[in-house]
Amino acid sequence: MNCVEAIARLHLYIDRELSAEEVITVQQHLARCSQCESRFRFDERLRRLIHERCTIERAPAHLREAVMRIAQTPPGEPLELDPELEMELRADIALEEFVE
Repeated sequence: MNCVEAIARLHLYIDRELSAEEVITVQQHLARCSQCESRFRFDERLRRLIHERCTIERAPAHLREAVMRIAQTPPGEPLELDPELEMELRADIALEEFVE
């Protein structure tokens, strides 16, 4: 395996999506090639950092409930929303229209 082939497989290797034979081949190349091994370590740390920093927090319960209620309301039927939530939604819509 050459460097181009190894680099092409790094993300699959990091994500554990290679066959057992391919894993061994990539590991052997990384053990022999310090440049590819360095690239692998960088990509692995970057993925870990992105995962740690970009994990989405759950939306508040009242917002999830409101979204589900809106999604389940048949078209044309009036929506009954919490007045405070409705005010927030209207403000967001007005802001989007203003920005466009």
